[in-house]
Amino acid sequence: MNKLTVGVALCISSLSLAGCGVFGNDGYFRDRSNDYQQADSLAPLQIPEGINAKHQEELYEIPQIAGNGLEDGDFEVPRPQALSVNAGLERVKIQKLGNSRWVLISQPPEEVWPQLHYFLRTSGLTVEMSDASAGIMETAWMTFNESPDTKDKYRLQIETGVQPDTTEVHVRHLSVAVDAPVGGTVNWPQLSSSPEREGWMIDEMSTALATDAAGASASLVAQAIGGSSVKVQLREPVGHEPYISMGLEMERAWATVAHAVNAGAYRLHREDSDIGLFYVTYDEERELAESEEDDGGWFSWGKKSKQDDELAENANQVTLQQILAGIDTSEGSEPALFKEIKGLGVGSIPEGGFPGYLIVIRGGDDEIEVRIRDTRGQPLSRNKASQLLLSIQQNLI
Repeated sequence: MNKLTVGVALCISSLSLAGCGVFGNDGYFRDRSNDYQQADSLAPLQIPEGINAKHQEELYEIPQIAGNGLEDGDFEVPRPQALSVNAGLERVKIQKLGNSRWVLISQPPEEVWPQLHYFLRTSGLTVEMSDASAGIMETAWMTFNESPDTKDKYRLQIETGVQPDTTEVHVRHLSVAVDAPVGGTVNWPQLSSSPEREGWMIDEMSTALATDAAGASASLVAQAIGGSSVKVQLREPVGHEPYISMGLEMERAWATVAHAVNAGAYRLHREDSDIGLFYVTYDEERELAESEEDDGGWFSWGKKSKQDDELAENANQVTLQQILAGIDTSEGSEPALFKEIKGLGVGSIPEGGFPGYLIVIRGGDDEIEVRIRDTRGQPLSRNKASQLLLSIQQNLI
């Protein structure tokens, strides 16, 4: 240990004595990041006479630069994208809502369809039924070694995802007695017979899709999967209030909106699923900082604005009952979205009103509408409502 210590000390001493001979602009360890600006062009290789040369072309052609070209000086290294930008780039992931699970793939259905066919074939599972227009595949009956008294069957439901160019694959498992008669149309249950075997299929399928190198191939037959229906879209009818239209079950719609208003520039303060209402604030400064270059330096990225803190502090002191009591029910107002709620317009509101917005969810399964109002329950300007709804739509899952 003493020899090692002495050796390290001698090494440090030699570097210190070398001084500018090691570091600095003229040292061995100088900054070489701008050396390429002084690089010279080399003459092309000459092929000896008598040899037929193959056609050559530049693999990485350097374009001509107008003017004086690059000038000496420091370059500002662009900051990396925010984590939220890259969060959705994972190609395959499993999502869960309550007892429901499904596989989300960042590819359109026509590209996922042939990959699922390939997965089933290579897994030794026979595809008994394949209907691209309905987006359904069903396996033939099979028997697991550990349960010889039953036979099992799987159905894969392929649907367009909530976000553009994404696909959801929902799995259903059915198990019956091995001697049960089968044939004709299968009466699939609402829930899988075995959550464990459903989970096994989801895990195997997601792993196979994540490692599949044939992601670029597409199926022409599958281009109209599920009728190419769009699950979520922002509608802006002329002369009417903008809203988000959702072709989802209410439970799924509520959960995905709840996720969206907890992300980005939104902050969720109160919610009540019984009356379909979220009370949120929206930080304009934070939204602006995420959409433009931030010159505040490395440690300013993701920093909350002063406005965000003030909004949150004020909104956290407001109850949903206070907001409902302050809904404007006077003549000429538009409280129709809240007409089934009791206790409207019976309280007073502070000068300037309550901060934030109300996000209202109305409708039934597969026909759900999401609107945004001020805290008096009144519509916003068309442009403002569209901006706030678009921020929600971009964070739906």
